[in-house]
Amino acid sequence: MFGYVRPYKPELLVKELTRYQSVYCGICKQIGRDYGQLPRLALGYDLTLFAVLLLSLSPDQPPEELAGCISNPIKKRPMLKGGEIIRLAAGLTILLAYHKAADNARDEHPVLGRTVQLALAGAHRKAARRYPSYEQAIHEHLGTLHELEKGAPDLAAAEHFGRLLESFMAQAAPLASPDPAIQAGLSRFGYHLGNWIYLLDAIDDRENDCNNGSWNPFSALDPTIAQETARTLLQQHEMEMDRVAALLPYDRDAGLMGNIVTVGLLAARDTILAGHRLGKI
Repeated sequence: MFGYVRPYKPELLVKELTRYQSVYCGICKQIGRDYGQLPRLALGYDLTLFAVLLLSLSPDQPPEELAGCISNPIKKRPMLKGGEIIRLAAGLTILLAYHKAADNARDEHPVLGRTVQLALAGAHRKAARRYPSYEQAIHEHLGTLHELEKGAPDLAAAEHFGRLLESFMAQAAPLASPDPAIQAGLSRFGYHLGNWIYLLDAIDDRENDCNNGSWNPFSALDPTIAQETARTLLQQHEMEMDRVAALLPYDRDAGLMGNIVTVGLLAARDTILAGHRLGKI
């Protein structure tokens, strides 16, 4: 959906990259099975981390299959098939993409936003019926955020997206572990990840938002001060995520998780703050 949460590919082992791609492609295939082929275009990297993290702590793993990708149907690659975590990541992809389109329709991209909303309407209804508590959390937290965005620029807006991802992790944590301490750690990780995503997206969009008069939490700050403020806040959330991730008892994928949290997030942050775009993995 946002595309900022990703591993740093140059430092991934081949087996770690293969694992990451198998989760990513598994979510994509699951979207196709559950919601149709067009909604697969909503897939992004952010919920791949959500699935990788939960799967890394779970003793139960979905089976792996060799299948063709929609972008390259001839070449078969390993991908995860089914399981509650993959199905949940697919459903949340649809829910978040639909609400992001609704947000765009209200703001700077009304035509594109309404077009995407229309394309995802059926898939969204199905995902909302399947995961009503997650849909309710989106309504509550994004509704509060929209109200805040009617006022003066306020960096506290990031916390509301943090609370949303905290809610996601709290609800999904039992799929990974029955341990209350681990579940609490996952919730805390989600909180800091949500703050991080919102702040990076806001500083990435700051110039465009200022030019077209759209609300942005950094718009009241001088560009240089906005950059340094964003860097400081992002680093704080990165450190908190690192602390939580370092304490989790991984069953697998510790190297992949370490790459994303300690290298991937930092590389994405530095790329955006330098004014560059993030490419595909």
